[in-house]
Amino acid sequence: MTFEFMWSVIAFSFGMASTPGLNNTVVFASGLNYGFFPTVPYILGVTTGLPLMIVAVAWGLGSFFEAFPQAYLYLRYAGAAYILYLSWKIAAAPLPSKKDGQESEKTGNSPKGKRPTFWNGIVFQWVNPKAWILAMTGSATYIGTDLPPAKLAFYSGTFAAACLLCLAVWCLGGVFSGRFIRSPRVHRIINGAMGLILASSVVSLF
Repeated sequence: MTFEFMWSVIAFSFGMASTPGLNNTVVFASGLNYGFFPTVPYILGVTTGLPLMIVAVAWGLGSFFEAFPQAYLYLRYAGAAYILYLSWKIAAAPLPSKKDGQESEKTGNSPKGKRPTFWNGIVFQWVNPKAWILAMTGSATYIGTDLPPAKLAFYSGTFAAACLLCLAVWCLGGVFSGRFIRSPRVHRIINGAMGLILASSVVSLF
């Protein structure tokens, strides 16, 4: 591996991980509503699921969907349903009280509501259009068809590190935003906007 290759992968990874996307929307909303530590399992799920997806695509999953497009159609419908479900959970998330926020920071307990989990983070990558772009396009560009183990490990590992860092930053952005929101009405509007942004991504699946 050359320095140019490694630098290109690092730039591509952090560029994709830091820009607005479905995972960043989820962790921002979760940080806003539940706090940082309750969102950590989801962040770890993403950083686990995305490299697994990259490896699976590099080992032939992308070719499988090309050979059997009907299977990918079913995956898109399932993905659309799952994204809409997460959108509704974000839009309808309970408003944290000041006491809830303090408990969340001290004990890791979140306000009442179903916060995103580790398994949500893993599963969500398989219905995330942005994840498919970086897995299929990135694998073809940076790894190639001969699948050199060093390149595959570096590419998937770099994306895991980029996701871990960037998602943590987006989550903290949600946490700190919540500290300045005093109006329940504004909080509900932000939750609704986050849910709407996530739901609108269903269009890109089709």
